[in-house]
Amino acid sequence: MLFIPPEIQFIIDRLEKNGFEAYLVGGCVRDMLMDIPPHDYDITTSAPPEITASLFTKTVPTGIKHGTVTVINSSYAAEVTTYRTDGKYGDHRRPENVTFVKSLKEDLARRDFTVNAIAYNKKEGIKDFFGGREDIENKILRAVGVPEKRFTEDALRILRLFRFASVLGFTPEEGTLEAALECAPLLKNISAERISSELKKTVSGKNPEALKPLTDICGLRFIGIKNPDYSKIVPLQGAELALFGFLYSSTDDLMSAFEFLKPSNKEKKLYENIITLLSLPFPKGKTEIKEMLFKTDVPSVEKYLHFEKKYFDTDSENALNMLREILENGEPYRISDLEIGGRSLIKLGICGEKAGVTLEYLRKCVAADPTLNRREILLQKAEEFNRN
Repeated sequence: MLFIPPEIQFIIDRLEKNGFEAYLVGGCVRDMLMDIPPHDYDITTSAPPEITASLFTKTVPTGIKHGTVTVINSSYAAEVTTYRTDGKYGDHRRPENVTFVKSLKEDLARRDFTVNAIAYNKKEGIKDFFGGREDIENKILRAVGVPEKRFTEDALRILRLFRFASVLGFTPEEGTLEAALECAPLLKNISAERISSELKKTVSGKNPEALKPLTDICGLRFIGIKNPDYSKIVPLQGAELALFGFLYSSTDDLMSAFEFLKPSNKEKKLYENIITLLSLPFPKGKTEIKEMLFKTDVPSVEKYLHFEKKYFDTDSENALNMLREILENGEPYRISDLEIGGRSLIKLGICGEKAGVTLEYLRKCVAADPTLNRREILLQKAEEFNRN
């Protein structure tokens, strides 16, 4: 018997007590069968969405038109979706309409891969109509039904195939892989945000080279991705650096590729900062690291040094240690760290543009030698700088 958190079991129990079928479905069942703790829980039910919403205190009509209601119970949120079949996929992404049905098998038949088309509850046990459990045991990714139909319906499933191959370490079944590659031109219909999300998960998985069949046929050329060096991506850690390394090794216009993928403002700033740092000589001492911190920020410098180490095999351990010392000791490197400010310079008669130039000069002096960061010394150095 698979373990179901009591908060999730409560949702299933309430649906069943009111005369409806209810099962865990999809990735959470797959993960439980693989002894992987699920990140989230999806429930499929014979209850219409309006009934589901009426049975629970706290719900969100996530996609009620398509039968989905999010039920929140304590710290858990489960998407509860009515058994359905999908209508025409006009945009190769979402069905234009759905038909609610009474059959669990019909509902599972619309799903992407057999390993995600397994349902489970404590009463009935595992419901596996398409051989998903056997495919999990054999580490195979196989489309449910006709592969071309699955990928034509929703082109995002193409990227999901490679993502599961990378993250789970599974191998796409031959017919499923062929269909995915044939349908690859449909990826242009997918939003940049969804492409970005899938790519991050894929290239930061255990086997990013699972994506190679797609890049070999130039399936991501519309983003600017050509021939990634997968040997460089494998050692990278974290989704942000993995995506950076993937694009860094495969495109001539890095920022255009990032812009296409519509990163968050935080991600965009990180990527811009790493590119800036890569244009500078590798730091040999604390002064150079402080200049990098001044030009960018702490997280960017830290990720840049990890990138140098993992991607270029640069010995960056000493630089990382110096960075830690700078931060732990609170060593000054910004103008705001100086023991004097603009008002002190004005009293010396140093105003306007000269004041800004002087403060930058003092900042560099203190970055190179923190012992100079004393008011009387800085005032003296400011006077000498402006006397020359």
